[in-house]
Amino acid sequence: MTYTLPTTEDKSNYVEEKFDEIAQKYDRFNDVITFGMHRYWKKFVVRQTGLRPDEECLDLCCGTGDISREILRQHPDCKITGLDFSAEMLKIAKSKNSVNSEIQYLQGDAMNIPFPDTYFHAVTIGYGLRNVSDLNTCLQEIFRVLKPGGVLVSLDVGKVRLPIIAELNNFYFFRVVPLIGNIMMPGQEMFHYLPNSTLKFPHQEFLKRMLLETGFKQAEIHDFIFGASTVHVAYKPTDN
Repeated sequence: MTYTLPTTEDKSNYVEEKFDEIAQKYDRFNDVITFGMHRYWKKFVVRQTGLRPDEECLDLCCGTGDISREILRQHPDCKITGLDFSAEMLKIAKSKNSVNSEIQYLQGDAMNIPFPDTYFHAVTIGYGLRNVSDLNTCLQEIFRVLKPGGVLVSLDVGKVRLPIIAELNNFYFFRVVPLIGNIMMPGQEMFHYLPNSTLKFPHQEFLKRMLLETGFKQAEIHDFIFGASTVHVAYKPTDN
């Protein structure tokens, strides 16, 4: 099918609506299309935070709470907030909380994070940056809420550099992934949005430059599957 991405003006409402629609099948979908590897990548994300007891962590665009729960598992003495604008995703995240869970889930916008300046020691975000309507604004918001010396750890799709593998990756992402999505939820166009949303998303090195231009003093890139998925780790200077 021919698919057209939503305009910048419509993107926020579109993504919120569509994530609400696929929330019940989202975790299963991720398990299938990544062969379960996304769970390993999310564990890696949390290890990069270097959180200490009683420190505050924001899991931005938390979805169904995979990363939030992993933060709690690795750092049980930390204070964790999961923020997402999809009410249906948050319902699932809350339903997976243990009775004494320390995770607080809030509905909110990554473009206007409802916390004061220099509040969090770490911000994590999994497959969220490519869904915001203005990437620069989102990065500035993340930078704003981080404490001096704080860290941003972002997991998202990347660009495969090896030509032959890039072709195979594109075939899988643009042909097979929507097919899998259509089998799970027939007629749901969100499974076409997900691969197409990567077309305008910056490649790893460009995103690294954006992070440095935002004010982060250091940015690292960790590629998985030849760069098909990638983790950026960026540190806020201690003198801000």
